[in-house]
Amino acid sequence: MSPAPRSIRNRLLRAVLGVVALGWLGTVALTALFIDREMSEGFDEELELVAETTILALETGSNPAVPRLVGVSPGQDQRLLRIIRPGAPEPLVPWVSPAVDGYFEQAGWRVLRRSGDHEVVEVAHNQAWRRSEMAEAAVSLLILVGPVVALLIWGLRRALRRALAPLDDLAEMIAGRGPDDLSPLPEAGLARELRPLAHGLNGYLARIDDLRAIERRFVANAAHELRTPIAAIRGRLDLLGGPGAAAALPMLDDLTRRVERLLQLSRSEAGLGLGRGPSDLVQVARLLVEEARRQGAEVRFDDGDVESLSLPVDADALAILVRNLLENALEHGTGPVRVVISLASDGGGPALMIENPTAQTAFVEAPFAKGPGSRGLGLGLSIVAALAAAMGASVEKTIRAGRARVVVRF
Repeated sequence: MSPAPRSIRNRLLRAVLGVVALGWLGTVALTALFIDREMSEGFDEELELVAETTILALETGSNPAVPRLVGVSPGQDQRLLRIIRPGAPEPLVPWVSPAVDGYFEQAGWRVLRRSGDHEVVEVAHNQAWRRSEMAEAAVSLLILVGPVVALLIWGLRRALRRALAPLDDLAEMIAGRGPDDLSPLPEAGLARELRPLAHGLNGYLARIDDLRAIERRFVANAAHELRTPIAAIRGRLDLLGGPGAAAALPMLDDLTRRVERLLQLSRSEAGLGLGRGPSDLVQVARLLVEEARRQGAEVRFDDGDVESLSLPVDADALAILVRNLLENALEHGTGPVRVVISLASDGGGPALMIENPTAQTAFVEAPFAKGPGSRGLGLGLSIVAALAAAMGASVEKTIRAGRARVVVRF
């Protein structure tokens, strides 16, 4: 099982988001360090302010300092304030005070000791509480950044879609081309990154067109070179007469028809000899139907009560198209062939329909591919398709309920 195709758009999006995510995580880490430092300084400033304010209040007040512990019992509050009076019992705290002023950390507390004239003040913060406050600040930052990240993802997807739109347009232009359209892709106006791709495709199309031109020239030259010796052999056999000549003449006629088909195919693919007309569709169809009847074919013709129908197409090309359709129907059909000319009621143009009963279930359209039991060369429908494309006509082929129908709309 082949792996699923990889999307360039998704790869670019993942790569950009990966880089952005790394940068964002680095920024968050640096911001967290900055917040931790700033909040630690802020908490220490709070300890300084409380200690100095308490000392100032005690020194300027009229009441003597009383040993006390401000806060709930140790371990239940996050902030503690202890006032120590020399010679009096010290209030209980989770730490053991040093003999000097300043900051110290002990038993999960950060304590600031300050000495006044007659008392000592200790102010403490629970370190777990300080870490919790810093974590809440970091989470708040992440929550605020979340919408920004979502907006960034949306903007990146939109930007990538717009940036890759020229590539989608180029793909649609290539997909919308016909199978016989080997004209170069327009490189003007393409993004700089797409020009090497278009240039490479144009070179590839040019090589294919050259190969097809070589094949057409070979087929045309080979068919043309065969016509003269076949005609000479047929003339000799006509002069000789006899049973042998009579047996060989049908084979030569079949070979002549094959050579003509090869010439028709090469000319139709090359677009040679296709003038602009005008030509009469009714007259061309009637002449070919009468020719087929003279050869013993059962063909019914309905001209739609139209005496003449002029088309801006070459008369020889139109005759080749109709003849190939008629011969294809006679070759593969199992009953009488109907040829109908009609005018579209909606003004869409004239149409030629050829219908016949058949035992086949599908048309064989590939060049040189023949249906079972066919004596042809397998080129009839290929010639029809090439001529119709050159004329600007459409060909519709269907087989339903044992009847084959081909409609050419001009």
